[in-house]
Amino acid sequence: MEYIDLETWPRREHFRFFSGLGFPFYNVTTHLDVTRLHAYVRARRLSFYHALIYATLSVMNGLPDFRYKIRGDRVVRHDRLDPSFVTQDRESRLLKIVNVPFVGTLEEFCDRCAQREAAQTAFFPSPEDEGRDDLVYFSCLPWFSFTSLTNEMDLNPDDSIPRITWGKYDMRAGRLTLPYAVQLNHRLLDGWHLSQLVGGVQNFLDCLEL
Repeated sequence: MEYIDLETWPRREHFRFFSGLGFPFYNVTTHLDVTRLHAYVRARRLSFYHALIYATLSVMNGLPDFRYKIRGDRVVRHDRLDPSFVTQDRESRLLKIVNVPFVGTLEEFCDRCAQREAAQTAFFPSPEDEGRDDLVYFSCLPWFSFTSLTNEMDLNPDDSIPRITWGKYDMRAGRLTLPYAVQLNHRLLDGWHLSQLVGGVQNFLDCLEL
């Protein structure tokens, strides 16, 4: 992790401009073609949910601008972002939040997620995880598709943790597609950065070896 010198940071003017807003967040819902991912995980008996988290973070961690986080009047850049994802207990249907280090291959990551998910009984991972900002929040609505989405959150303009949610995949013109919603803080990231993420994730999925 490193602290950014705001006086020499190329984004300083944009950061200061959007810092004047009480709600500097924006959310965009687009679609991903997950035909190849679906075939990949089905052949290997992996979790589709965990695999798409891996694809997203593989791309996001390679885009330095996404690793910036706001801490009051300072900005830091992390070396790596880890996922914090919501899952559901199959019996009680209650939610729990699972944090997993983003390391290893896609298969290794999916195995780690499954193990951590099965072992954790508490709603929240652990007290030491509270307050972490080197995370990306993930959730999924596998029961239905959607065209827009909002997230619960405190109205804290310093909140710079991306929130990513996708819905049920459907067959369209012979391809499986799903809605993919991304919420970002405009103080750090613009539409161009979002396009790099979405385009990068789609390319990652299209390049999976079946």
